[in-house]
Amino acid sequence: MQKLFKETVLTFPATNTLLISIAILLLFSCSKSDNNYSISGKLDNAAGKKLNLYEMSTYDLIPLDSVIVDDNGNFRFEDETDQIKFMSLRSDQSSYLVLIVSPGEDIKITGDINNLQSSANIEGSSESRLSLELNKKMHSTIMKMDSLGERYRTGRDESGVDIQEFRNEIREKYEEIAEEQRQFTIDFITSNPGSLASLIALYQQTDPSTFVLGKEEDFKYYLLVDSVLINKYPDLEHTVTLNENVNDMKEQIELRKQRESVLSDGAVAPEISLPDPQGDTISLHSMRGNFVLLDFWASWCGPCREENPYLVESYNKYNSKGFDIYQVSLDRTRDAWIKGIEEDGMEKWTHVSDLQFWNSVVVPLYSIQGIPANFLLDPEGRIIARNLRGAELERALSGVFD
Repeated sequence: MQKLFKETVLTFPATNTLLISIAILLLFSCSKSDNNYSISGKLDNAAGKKLNLYEMSTYDLIPLDSVIVDDNGNFRFEDETDQIKFMSLRSDQSSYLVLIVSPGEDIKITGDINNLQSSANIEGSSESRLSLELNKKMHSTIMKMDSLGERYRTGRDESGVDIQEFRNEIREKYEEIAEEQRQFTIDFITSNPGSLASLIALYQQTDPSTFVLGKEEDFKYYLLVDSVLINKYPDLEHTVTLNENVNDMKEQIELRKQRESVLSDGAVAPEISLPDPQGDTISLHSMRGNFVLLDFWASWCGPCREENPYLVESYNKYNSKGFDIYQVSLDRTRDAWIKGIEEDGMEKWTHVSDLQFWNSVVVPLYSIQGIPANFLLDPEGRIIARNLRGAELERALSGVFD
């Protein structure tokens, strides 16, 4: 066997062997570098801390890797990918970055590990830099809104403060901040319609129930981004999902337009008949004879809870004159629902719910896209106004009763 092996060995001239070896090495080197990516950097206050890297699918965070930052704040991730991926680099739930990583990119990150959203700087990935621009603005907006919420909670009981004026001031500032974020997002999308970061911009939320681009007039920006990205990235999971969502939204908008013709001013409000907290079924029709505010809310909805003091004030002022409230909750549990009623001092009027969250029968019936939402009904159950927020409700009732 040894002799046979030696006789069948092929030999090449030394020069040819060297050339073939170099060619093979270059072939594999090029193949590897095309798909390799790295995410590395140096972070302040990070020595010994853990960094986690996740892939962001359309519905889940998928763990990819984790590293311990060295004593000098340095870290590094390396892997291969044959397509663009959305990733999240996290130190904890409150400090993270959203990255858009392409094959072959060498991404460098600096910043403070305790506040990546506001302190980070990214090099080596144009899409990730755009994502960071979005995240920094969104983080700033959330901080401003949280500050207003804290001021509302701590300042509303101060002596010498006109509560109505105080509430109006907070609401106006809150709406100004929200509109500033909305305009920033619109400008970002129109400037970068072909960027995958614009896909992220479409789905930003200021709270779990409020999208930055939540107005029906904003749908055109979904159409813009979808039309560009589905052609640019036809096989990418995120763009395919966006395209499906946009098509669903088209159908929903058309259906809502049809339903809203039933909810026009002067139309009789569709009947609702649901259980109250004690389990007794109470119909909207049973409220006939009074002016009724049909209000949709939930205990988990921050903006709803901010509206409830206005409802209490209006009820106390006008109930004796013929005003009542029929409040429908989109809560999921009876305990949370009742707790919200008690905390906001709303025990005096009628409450109903099927505790089905967004699957409640009232959602399609009244084309509810977000809460709080309400309709003011006359004594015959006809719609005379809608979505009265803050002091608007008191002004509407004053016009009716005073």
